Amino acid sequence: MNPSFASWAGLLAAPLVVLGAQSLNYALVHVACAQRNTVALGIVSAVAFVFSVAAAWLAYRRWRRVSHSREPNASDDSIPAAHAAFFPLMAMLVAALSALVQLMMWFPQWLLSPCQ
Repeated sequence: MNPSFASWAGLLAAPLVVLGAQSLNYALVHVACAQRNTVALGIVSAVAFVFSVAAAWLAYRRWRRVSHSREPNASDDSIPAAHAAFFPLMAMLVAALSALVQLMMWFPQWLLSPCQ
């Protein structure tokens, strides 16, 4: 069982990027309020969202490749193959959840002023 970059990107990097975007947006609120411009906040949120979606897509491709590479009638090899498919599946789900969380954190930026 060899976890790939796609699995690690979905499992670890996507949540870390979303948390980093939240921290960076929090630091940029005072600047955005002073300039009355939310472009920097939007760019940070968009980059984090796109990264999370890309990580989920890469993990999905990895999961499909690993889950379809096993033979359905092989009883001895089915357990290790299922274990090998579990890691990319969890990476895909964590990255998709990270993208959803980032989208939900981005939504108030469209509605509220950074000075509120």
